[in-house]
Amino acid sequence: MLPVLRRLLDDDPTAPRLTWYASDYASSGERVELSARVLATWVSKTANLLEEEFEVGPGSVVAIDLPTHWRTPVFQLAAWSTGAAVRTGADRSADVLVSSSVEALERDGSVERVAVSLAPLAVGFGAPVPAGVLDYARVVTGYGDTHSPLQAPGPEDPALELPDGSALSHAALAAAAARAGEGWPVGVRLLTDTAPGDVVRGPLAAWARTGSVVLTPDVALLPERVVAAERTTAVLTG
Repeated sequence: MLPVLRRLLDDDPTAPRLTWYASDYASSGERVELSARVLATWVSKTANLLEEEFEVGPGSVVAIDLPTHWRTPVFQLAAWSTGAAVRTGADRSADVLVSSSVEALERDGSVERVAVSLAPLAVGFGAPVPAGVLDYARVVTGYGDTHSPLQAPGPEDPALELPDGSALSHAALAAAAARAGEGWPVGVRLLTDTAPGDVVRGPLAAWARTGSVVLTPDVALLPERVVAAERTTAVLTG
């Protein structure tokens, strides 16, 4: 298990660690909250899927083409749990493409593809899945609730590809998250709308402080009463 998840589980497995609000929460009421235990279960199931279906591991690249949504950090953590590297966006040169976009999934059949529904309580993609594409919601619950990587990444194996073409290794990823959260209190409750590529200074930094994250596509769209009810202690906007 990833050290960051182990730390959260050891601290309090039932405490909320990832809370997500839809951008239209004021009208839709869509909110998802995951405890450390539930977050770890989703990550394990997804990591097992990536390993068993696509042989993802150290040296593999998983392109994650998802918006600011609770499923996005689940896939990021799952890829890191296998030892693979994460690339943000619909990059067809990756080993596996994870996307919620039919257009991106249809574009090229040369890459392994996973279709991810963003709908609440989804049991399927909700649209016709292109040939050869795995429907995540239909199969993920059948994978194991715990995960141990088939091969641990080496200290220099890449974990996160950055926009400038450089990459953070698995060891450097944890250190960068710890540095990013240094100004926050232990147990920080972070409200953020950072984009998926900013996972280090957003969710990972908060979890490195044994904290929790309130994630939303646009902080400005959350009603003030909601922000007050979440009792956040730090705000980070994209």
